[in-house]
Amino acid sequence: MMQSARRMQAAISITALVAIALISACGGSPNTPNGSFIGSGGNPGGPPTRLVEVKVTVTVPSRTRGVKPNYVSPNTESLAIQLASVNGKGVSGVNPTILDTVPKARDCKAGPNGIVCTATAQGSPGRDVFSAVAYSGTAATGAVLSSGTVEATIGSGGGSVGISNRLSLTLEGVIASLKLGLSPKNAKRGIRTTATVTLDAYDASGAEIVGPSDYFEPVALAVQGDANHAFRLHDTRGSGESLTITKPTGDITLTYDGNKQASPITLGASVSGPSGSSASAGFDLLGKQPPPPIGTIYALNYGSSSGEGATVTEYDGKAKGNAAPERTLSLDKKLYAVSIAVDSNGDLYVGYFDSGNGASFGKPDSGNEIAIYAPGASGNDQPTATLTAAKNTTIYPIFITFDPSGRLVTYGATTVDGNTGNAVMTYATGTTGPVAPEFAFAFSSPALYYPGPTGLTTDSSNNFYLNGTFKSGFGSAYGMYVAAAADIGNPAANPARTIPWDSTTKLDAGFTSDVALNKSAEIFIANDVKTGSGSSATCQAATNVYSAGAGGGVTDDPPLRIATLDGIQTKGTDCTNTFSPLLFYFPEIQIYGGSVLFAADPFNNAVAEYAADAQGSAKPLLRIAGSATQLDAPVALVITSVSGLAKAGPVNGARAPELIHLTHQPLHEGRST
Repeated sequence: MMQSARRMQAAISITALVAIALISACGGSPNTPNGSFIGSGGNPGGPPTRLVEVKVTVTVPSRTRGVKPNYVSPNTESLAIQLASVNGKGVSGVNPTILDTVPKARDCKAGPNGIVCTATAQGSPGRDVFSAVAYSGTAATGAVLSSGTVEATIGSGGGSVGISNRLSLTLEGVIASLKLGLSPKNAKRGIRTTATVTLDAYDASGAEIVGPSDYFEPVALAVQGDANHAFRLHDTRGSGESLTITKPTGDITLTYDGNKQASPITLGASVSGPSGSSASAGFDLLGKQPPPPIGTIYALNYGSSSGEGATVTEYDGKAKGNAAPERTLSLDKKLYAVSIAVDSNGDLYVGYFDSGNGASFGKPDSGNEIAIYAPGASGNDQPTATLTAAKNTTIYPIFITFDPSGRLVTYGATTVDGNTGNAVMTYATGTTGPVAPEFAFAFSSPALYYPGPTGLTTDSSNNFYLNGTFKSGFGSAYGMYVAAAADIGNPAANPARTIPWDSTTKLDAGFTSDVALNKSAEIFIANDVKTGSGSSATCQAATNVYSAGAGGGVTDDPPLRIATLDGIQTKGTDCTNTFSPLLFYFPEIQIYGGSVLFAADPFNNAVAEYAADAQGSAKPLLRIAGSATQLDAPVALVITSVSGLAKAGPVNGARAPELIHLTHQPLHEGRST
C-alpha cells in the first residue's frame, strides 16, 4: 500500500517528465534547470520553506553483469532528479539536478558493479519523494529508459539518496520494443499442451528491462483468434484469455485444452506507452480439424404433391439411423415449398412457388414468396412474416442463401440497379413485406431464364456461384458461372469464371444439380451417372470436384476427383422418366464445416453424410433413414452448428450458429435419357 501511495504522490511528476523527455528526443531542450522540468507531485504547492543538500549516488550497471535486482539500464548516460513532495504534500519550484553517468563524466568512477556517479540535489527536511528519469543521452537528452520515484527521510542537516541496484527503489523501465516467444510453438490437435511464454521488453537503447520493478506502462498479453475458447494464459497472479503484465517475469504459460475444434491462434503483446510497441507469436495445431458439432438438421420434405402440403422435419445433430425428428412443421397446403434456409437468429425461411414451376414464359410468377417462421416452429404454426413481390420485383426462391454479411440472396426479376428482368437479388438483413432487393445483378450472356438454375452459393468474399441451364441467344447454355462480388449491382456482368458442362468436365445437362464449396474453396458440382437402359437403368449420385478460384475465365478442365455417393441411387424408370419431379432434386449437396458433405436422397427418403475429401466410391459416415424419420422425398437441407439457437441440438454458449444451406434444383429443361 505504501508503495502504491508513493507512486500516486509522484504520478504527475513522472508523467510531466516523460512527456518533456519525449519532446527532447525530437529536438527539444528539456535540460534547462530553471524550466518546468519535472513538475510537482500530488497537489503541488509552493517551494518548501527550507531546502537542504541531498547527496545522490547513481550506479549504472555493467553491460556484462546480466540480470540486476532493480532496473537501471546499462545504457543510461544521464539522470534527472527533482524533489516532488515532502511529507505527502506536492511541492514546486525546486530546480532539478541533471547528472551525467558516463565513464568520463565529472564525479563518476568505475566501481565493482558498474559506473558510480554522485551529485547534489535539493531536498527538504522530512519524508521526501524524488522523481527520477534515466536517459540514453547525456544532459537529460535522448530516449527515456526508465522513470520512477525514490523516497528518503531527510534530516535537517541534509541526507543522501542512493540510486543503485543495491538499494530499494522504484524505477520503472520505459518499454520501446517487445519480443514474444512460445515453446513449444504447436500441439497435436486433441492433446492437452502447455507452452512456456517468453516475454522480453527492451528500452530505447536496446537493453532488456529486468528486475522486480514495474514497467512504466504494463504489457497487455492476449490470445487472438480463439473462437472455441480452447486457450488460456497463466501467471502467478491468475489466468484468462488475456493478462496484464506489470513487470518482467518468466512465469507465463499458455495452455491448450485439447479441443479438436480449435483453430490455430496468435498470442499478441502490446504496450500503450510512449512507444506503442507490440509483438506476436503464433501457436499452430497439427492434424486435420473436424467440422464443428452439428446442432440441428432441417429437411424439406417435398412429399407426393410436388411441394404442396410439404413438411420440415428437424433432427438432433447426432441423429442417425431410424431417428425420429425433434419436431415437424407443416407448411402451406396451397403453395409449393421448394427451398429452406435458416438465418443467424434461428428463423426458418421457406421459399414457395404459387405454381409447380413458379414461372411463366421464363419469368417468375408474382405469387411466389418467402415465408419466415420463428425458431422452434412446429405443427401448424404460421409464419411470422413474409417476403413478397414488390413493384417491378418478383421472387423466384428456388434457392435461398445468406451471404457473408447475413443478407438474403435468391433468384428473381427486378428493375433494381438497372436490371430489365431476371436477376440474382440480395436483400438487406431482416427484410420482410413487399420490398425490392438492395442489390441485383444479371449476366449479359448467358441470360438467366426460369426454370433453369440448379444451384446457388456464395464464398467468403461474396463471389456468387450459379449452376444451371441459362439462355444464349435462341439456344441454351449449360454450366457453372461465377459472378464477382464487385458485380453485385451490375445488370450486365460477365462471368468471372465458367465451368461448362461437357465431356471434359464430365457434366451432362439433365444429370447435373447443386453447387457447393469446401474449406479450400474447391468447387463441388453434384450430378448423377446413368448406366444401363430401360427398366434396368441405374442413376448413381456423384460429386465432381474442380479447382478453387472465382476467376480465370472458361476453365474447361477435367475434375480434380470424382466421388460416387454410395447408397444414393435410383433404378429403373426413375432414372429415365423425365416426368418424375424428383429427378430434378437428385442429388442435392453442400459442405458443412468445410470438410463434411451432406446429400439429400429424395428417392430413398434419406439424408446421408460423407467425407468431403472422398474420391472413388464414398461410403456414408452416417445415414438417416427409416419409417420413424418421417422423411418424405427430402429435396432441401439446412445444417446448423451447435448453438443455443439450434434448439434440437446441444447448447454450447450463445454464439450464432454456422448456417449451411442445402437447396435444390428446379424443374429445369429436359433430362437426357
